[in-house]
Amino acid sequence: MCTRHVNEGLAESKAEVALSDPSAAAHSDIVQHTPEMFWLRWAYALEFLVAIVAIITLWGEVGGEEHLDLIPWYTKLVCILGWSGCCVGLSAALVEQKKVWGGRTILWLLSILLLTAAMGGITYYYHLHEEPDDSGDDTTAYSVSSVAPEGYFYVARNGKNG
Repeated sequence: MCTRHVNEGLAESKAEVALSDPSAAAHSDIVQHTPEMFWLRWAYALEFLVAIVAIITLWGEVGGEEHLDLIPWYTKLVCILGWSGCCVGLSAALVEQKKVWGGRTILWLLSILLLTAAMGGITYYYHLHEEPDDSGDDTTAYSVSSVAPEGYFYVARNGKNG
């Protein structure tokens, strides 16, 4: 019972500090929900979904659909969801920081570049290890026949041999 009263007093003191000093509210455990945060969360969720579609399209165009078909689904899933998450993290870092090139922004940008290099390496690996086409060894037998024009038309000739 003693610890409960101590913890309640601690929670009340944090709330009082947060109300009296706005700069301390950023460092406390109390999260203030504002309408802007509500719409910002929806915007981040929408950005995540749009990023998934954009990454799938871009990877298919740059890497080639044939090579993308050879990659296992779970590898593509991890790369695409990771890249989308990094894009949302970069956007969140840009929105929350006052200057553009902060530590979090650079970290998210480096993670996007690292995932891009990994996706390129995976695509290149499957490009090198794809099975060659066997269309060059065509052993199918075929014949070509040509019909002379005399076969279609009656040709009237003058003369004995002709």
